[in-house]
Amino acid sequence: MQYMDVFLQKFGITRYDVHKRTGISQQTLSSANKKDPESYSGKILTALSQATGISPGDVLDALIRIRNKDEVFIVRNWEELKIALEAKKPEFHVIGEFSEIMKEVRSGQLSDTARLGTELGSGGTVGLIESLYYFVHRQLSGGNKEEEKIKDRVSKLYHIILLDENTVTLRLRSLSY
Repeated sequence: MQYMDVFLQKFGITRYDVHKRTGISQQTLSSANKKDPESYSGKILTALSQATGISPGDVLDALIRIRNKDEVFIVRNWEELKIALEAKKPEFHVIGEFSEIMKEVRSGQLSDTARLGTELGSGGTVGLIESLYYFVHRQLSGGNKEEEKIKDRVSKLYHIILLDENTVTLRLRSLSY
């Protein structure tokens, strides 16, 4: 779980912002983000403290609360979705009006069983045909090409699970096997 990203999201900042404000390397932050907050070094806690304006002790307390409550990253817009995809977050929620876009993506997904059957029946060529279809669709549609690429990536990497009318969970497909 990536507790640091969830923590920073509450302050409206990213790991990149922490890097810019404190000089701590992005690689160090990325590495720490994959660990349990109780193993964060003093250097990490101090950087997070400087970036958020709260004490290092309060930073650690907040990170542990996030871990204990099993809070997840929340996506409300394209920018936050890009952050989640770049980090290959194992699971995150999409909320509000933006969840409608994920429902649209979900409607175009094949179930895992259907995808497996199609792949087996076509000798694996359906994946190539699907990629070609999405490429042509992106080129011919009048929509934002970057957004269409993001939707395509979401469709390939994540299971989209409807929680309620305004909340969708995205879970990495690779974790489901």
